[in-house]
Amino acid sequence: MSVISTVITVTASFCLISAFITCGLGFFVYAQKPSSTVHRLFLAVMLSAAYWATGEFFIWQAESLQGVTFWLKFSSFWPITIALSSHFILEFTGRLPEEKKKSRIILIAGIYAPAIILSIAGIFTESLFTAAFDPVAGYIYLPTRNNIICPIEIFYTMAIMLWALYVGFISWRRPETEKKHRQNRLLFAGIITVVFFGALSGAVLPLFSIHTPNLVFFGLVIFSVIIACAIQRYGLFTLSPETAVPEIMKTMPDGLILADQNGIIVAANESAAKIFPALKEPDAGRSVRSLIGDEEYLTVRDILAELGEISDFEVRITEKTQQYVSIAGSSVRDRNSTPSGTVFIIRDITQRKASETALRVSNDKLSMLSRLTRHDIGNLVTALSGYLSILDGRIKNPEEKHYLSQATVIVDRIIEHLEFSRSYQAIGSKKPQWEKLRYAIDSAKESLKEDNIQININISDIEIYADQLLVKVVYNLFENAVRHGDKITEITITTEEQKDGSMILKFEDDGAGIPEEEKEKIFSYGYGRNTGFGLAFAREILSVTGIRITERGSFGEGASFEIEIPADVWRKI
Repeated sequence: MSVISTVITVTASFCLISAFITCGLGFFVYAQKPSSTVHRLFLAVMLSAAYWATGEFFIWQAESLQGVTFWLKFSSFWPITIALSSHFILEFTGRLPEEKKKSRIILIAGIYAPAIILSIAGIFTESLFTAAFDPVAGYIYLPTRNNIICPIEIFYTMAIMLWALYVGFISWRRPETEKKHRQNRLLFAGIITVVFFGALSGAVLPLFSIHTPNLVFFGLVIFSVIIACAIQRYGLFTLSPETAVPEIMKTMPDGLILADQNGIIVAANESAAKIFPALKEPDAGRSVRSLIGDEEYLTVRDILAELGEISDFEVRITEKTQQYVSIAGSSVRDRNSTPSGTVFIIRDITQRKASETALRVSNDKLSMLSRLTRHDIGNLVTALSGYLSILDGRIKNPEEKHYLSQATVIVDRIIEHLEFSRSYQAIGSKKPQWEKLRYAIDSAKESLKEDNIQININISDIEIYADQLLVKVVYNLFENAVRHGDKITEITITTEEQKDGSMILKFEDDGAGIPEEEKEKIFSYGYGRNTGFGLAFAREILSVTGIRITERGSFGEGASFEIEIPADVWRKI
């Protein structure tokens, strides 16, 4: 076997090796992030390169002119590989215009249209390459130089390669970050390698009548090694905070607007443009003020200046369509901690506001119905109570007196139920507020009117963020102790701050206590010897702001109600 034959055999085998390497690398990169356009394009480039390399291998295994011609036509779509490579480089380096869709379409069409035309010409004609026999190299293929399409193909290939080199060089020299600089440097090195071997095989060697399998596949193998190195060392194609941020901006359902210190919009994602159609029109001087209105913008700006962040600030942005948005945002600072801008998260809450309005109207109607019904029943019960009082003065028979007293008790229970329904309806009807604990205890103590019970108060001066019926909770605990504590003589109230920042408020008495099996039942509606509402009512009121109440006393020694107040709903005065 001659040296030339050995070289051809080795280079042809390298084509097949290249096909396996590029195919494997393509699937590996694609698996890192299948939803990414860049990753999909890289897979397409690698698969098309593997297809081209496979065809090149079989061309050099052919033993007749017909065999070479067949595999030439099989490999006719190699220009698509060049087009895909160019598209990938533009997408990876961010050189495709994202906002101008028309320009983007024209640019991509300008890359693929010639490649498709050249591929079709290669299948149905011999205007690009023809099979030939060389005494030294054997069966080979040569460019059809006497056909006008061949120079067009050479020009297209050279233009694409030079363009790829230019884009790669610019991206390398003008990176956004140091990490991107290193990634682009390796990518540019890979592009140079592929272009070098492609030019060597397609232009240099034919000048010396040296015919070998296309050496571009040597460049593709080296390119694959460079890409693998970039993946390993610099996280190329892998998800990282730097690569994730642009993807998050594109895919997040909420609008994102980045503005400078003067409120001028620097960047906005597609979701923001859906909420504010004005963002679809390019305007370098557009401000956040123009989107949400002067008054709302000034309020947002003042809150950000004072707190550095804002959350769930509701704004009505259109009068006719009743569109509402919720604004959250925070100040952005540079490396010197100097404010440099603001990032806003905008959420369309129009449907939520409509639901809230419908719910509010429904609650108002139910509340009105409840008040009217309670008022009417109250009037009837008052009248019934009056008639029972009249009968009580006229009836002398003991048995009839007994029945009359039972009727009076039932009327009193009805009145208690009406009073409870009125109080229960008030739970959560008003916004919670900061209540002074000591004031709530003193107010409940005055209402208790039990002078023979000593109440010891040993608490910190704190405020609790709770429903405005907090005084009712304290009163119900006092009343429960008096009513069920038997020989109770004192009630002790203490506070104790916990390591996690929460506060424990205790109500302890020296009464009979509560059996173990009833410690949870007493908080159920209807359970107990009286109305069965007091403690259940107290738990409901406290739960409005996440406060919990449990009973931890010992039966026979007295009751101990512990109220656990989370760290964010209490504060020192």
